[in-house]
Amino acid sequence: MKPLYAPLLAALIFPAAFAQHSDCRQSWMPPDAPAFCPFEPEPSLPEARTYHAVTSAGKNVYVAGGYQFTASTGVVTYYNSVLLSRVGANGRLGAWSVEPAFATPRAGTALAQAGNCLFLGGGSSSTPTSLNYYDDVQFARIQANGRLSAWSTSPSRLKTPRSNHSLLAMSGEQGTFLYAVAGVTQTGPDTVHLDNVEVAKIGNDCALGPWQSANFHIKGGRSSPQALAVRKHIVTIGGWGDLDLHDVYDDVQVTAPRPDGTLAPWQTSPARLTSGLYGHASVFVPSPQGPQAPMLLTVGGQPGTGAYANWINYNYVQRNESLPDALGRWRIAPTGKLPNGRAGLGAVEVDGRLFVIGGNDAAGVYYRDVLSARFDAGRP
Repeated sequence: MKPLYAPLLAALIFPAAFAQHSDCRQSWMPPDAPAFCPFEPEPSLPEARTYHAVTSAGKNVYVAGGYQFTASTGVVTYYNSVLLSRVGANGRLGAWSVEPAFATPRAGTALAQAGNCLFLGGGSSSTPTSLNYYDDVQFARIQANGRLSAWSTSPSRLKTPRSNHSLLAMSGEQGTFLYAVAGVTQTGPDTVHLDNVEVAKIGNDCALGPWQSANFHIKGGRSSPQALAVRKHIVTIGGWGDLDLHDVYDDVQVTAPRPDGTLAPWQTSPARLTSGLYGHASVFVPSPQGPQAPMLLTVGGQPGTGAYANWINYNYVQRNESLPDALGRWRIAPTGKLPNGRAGLGAVEVDGRLFVIGGNDAAGVYYRDVLSARFDAGRP
């Protein structure tokens, strides 16, 4: 028989374990997989949107841009609105507030936060006679209450206009750098999926230095990958290449920024996704102590043309190995399926709760709903 003080002792030794939601795990669930409680509704967005940008800064969750197609009228509506919701003490989102809009409505844009700066870069929009890719980078200052200042356009523009890319900020020995990873652009009559990365140094008061092209390229140009900062590395997951039926990538590639912000050569992880995937959302869930391990999650996306996923892939990141070898086997979580498959969605994780925002499905439905689920990370 365990002594009565055992739970208290475990809480003192492994506080992170008690930050997880063990009540989500039923007896039949394997211990080496995350266990999700059922998804619950959160306050909906004011309008449906897909391929919008989503990020979090502390308890603040931001949504920017995106588009919606109305089949009955054949009209595509692009957004330049920015929305903010804050995770409360109960772990749930509050009502969405409308923040200052950025310049020029678009989809496929990306957000990244560095200190009190929120950056938005690239994206695309279309008219019946034109297709536009953007090279501008805009920034807003995050105030103490999470609200945003008006947006300003940086004089430092991307070298290549791009959409459906990732934007992330990482700090090192010589400062903080902003990275624009992969994406898609137009070159003459061709739609070209990019294998390059651009980097700019972030200065004081959200100023950006000139963008430079990284010397080393991702293996295979792609749009709609997910690039995340993981243990001082950039991890790029999946994406969609030039050939519709062939270039749906299941690979995971890793690079490490050097002190001056330049990148080391990309390495391909031996651990591949359960299927090719693009238009998905991904999050990194760190776990500083306790039995839970850090892990990567992908949510939804398209495993192929016409197919939409409703499942979550997971991968435990081993603490005692270096990347990319630290990435374990990708598997599909036994729980946590969305009510319907969707792509172009956004996701963030805050305090052991996964938030899933918007997207569209195979039937042409565009979503304004926001769902959340508590989860227990499990033990690899």
